[in-house]
Amino acid sequence: MQSKKNMDYRPFEEGANARRLCPTGYEPAHWVRAQEGAPFELLVAVVVMGFVLLAGFRVIGILQLEECKGKLDSNLEELKTAIENVAHGEGQRTVAYTKPSCFPEPDAENKSEGSRLEIIHRTEARICSEFCSGARIECTLLAFSSIDHSNWKCLNISSATDFPSSSDCSDFDPGEYEAQQWKRDGILEGQYILVKKFNEFSQQPRICAYRRGN
Repeated sequence: MQSKKNMDYRPFEEGANARRLCPTGYEPAHWVRAQEGAPFELLVAVVVMGFVLLAGFRVIGILQLEECKGKLDSNLEELKTAIENVAHGEGQRTVAYTKPSCFPEPDAENKSEGSRLEIIHRTEARICSEFCSGARIECTLLAFSSIDHSNWKCLNISSATDFPSSSDCSDFDPGEYEAQQWKRDGILEGQYILVKKFNEFSQQPRICAYRRGN
């Protein structure tokens, strides 16, 4: 029989560092190997947990962006409807535009770097057929553009519809609202009153946009 001295045991440590002992007072070698491998297993667990958290944050970010896109789309639909109603002579309309916070602020110096909402006129049949129903060779679009997202909506109004300068809209007093130049400056965040204007010298439809002051 193999003597106790030749067996693969290690003496235990007494005192504060004492580990759980086998009944003989010696610690088997496989216990030691398991304890020596514990730090590596802990490291693997930490790395895996890090990847799980990273993936979770990424999913949350995607969900928040999709929620922002949904809010923007809903707001653009409200603007589109208000513009079309006024253009068709259904009186004035009050409407608000609020840019979701997940999109960058407008950049006056570099329009490609920020977010911008504007009304644009296009004469490309390919683009008009993409956003508007029917075969059109020209169209008017409500266009939101940002670094990583765009949302264009067809405005079912006459392509001749004009959004005049503030000087051409000065004959209406909306109180604390100020006339805006949508074609030149784009559509800024805020609450608006839209009013259709008539020109005795022209049949061209005109819509004046008044923005509430801060």
